[in-house]
Amino acid sequence: MAFWSGWLAVVALLTAGLVPLGYRMRQHRRAAPTSPTIKRHVLLGLATSALAFGHTMAVLPALGSPAATGGGMLALLPAGAAFFLLVAHAGLGLQLRNEKLRDRVKKRRAHTVTAILISLAVAVHVIALERAGH
Repeated sequence: MAFWSGWLAVVALLTAGLVPLGYRMRQHRRAAPTSPTIKRHVLLGLATSALAFGHTMAVLPALGSPAATGGGMLALLPAGAAFFLLVAHAGLGLQLRNEKLRDRVKKRRAHTVTAILISLAVAVHVIALERAGH
């Protein structure tokens, strides 16, 4: 269950990220905070957060298993970091929906940085588990 819930969360993560990036590549500008594109991004992002939480809950009962301990801290630490960053990223994203947000550039930059860090943490998590043979 943990294996499939993890990959489902990865697919959701990629899909959510591609929505605003695809818009920007096609239109050569950012989507407005209240646009249908951003609404879709928000819905997919919230679904991704729910899937990440579900993946975490699916993994908890198996943490003492040889498969989980084989990955060790090198697998668990980036997973925890990714989850923490995902919550922070969602919070920043929800703030960005406010069209009158002060310091939008700083918040948007932090939103982008957290997205990159989430991707890196997930990649390290997956690689560590794959190398451990799980």
